[in-house]
Amino acid sequence: MERVPNSRPVVTVSVQFPDLSAGEFDGVRARLEAVRPGRIVLPHQAHRWYAASSDAETVRALVSGLRAAVEGRTLSFDDEEALDDLSQEYADWLEESEDIDDADPGPVMSFSVHLPALTPDEFRALAEELRATHSRRIVLGEQRGDSHHELSERARIAARMPGIRAALRGEPVRTVDTLPLVALLHDYASWLSADT
Repeated sequence: MERVPNSRPVVTVSVQFPDLSAGEFDGVRARLEAVRPGRIVLPHQAHRWYAASSDAETVRALVSGLRAAVEGRTLSFDDEEALDDLSQEYADWLEESEDIDDADPGPVMSFSVHLPALTPDEFRALAEELRATHSRRIVLGEQRGDSHHELSERARIAARMPGIRAALRGEPVRTVDTLPLVALLHDYASWLSADT
């Protein structure tokens, strides 16, 4: 998995109906990186990757909930709410992608631009270009600003689910289920620390 340190700000470009092909993405990436040396453009491939961006408030709530879970403490109402939202998001994504062969990543559906992110004018020009190729194509962009951005594969997401679900049931989290949560907690906490 590619990891992007200090990835703020981030613009995620979502391309739908039809999806962006791998060839189209390669052309877009080459142009965007040529315009701004040092810019990083990452694809989110259909179903193979889970992609998410979270604001600092959401990340802080998840850090609190994950700490309580890994330390075996009773979850507060806010902890439960944060972990329940995360669990549902993971479960929905896993269910939607379970029938897809992970050996075949499929078409590029969306991508994120980092360091520096797209300017509004750059995004407008890119959207117009992509829509011109397919008149019914939908192109959406999201400026996340100071956001935590994550790309992760199915196995890593699935490994987090048992520990989160045990904590939400008020049960002790087994050691094997704690390790994925500790890794996620460390990722979130490190981002918050760098963001202050």
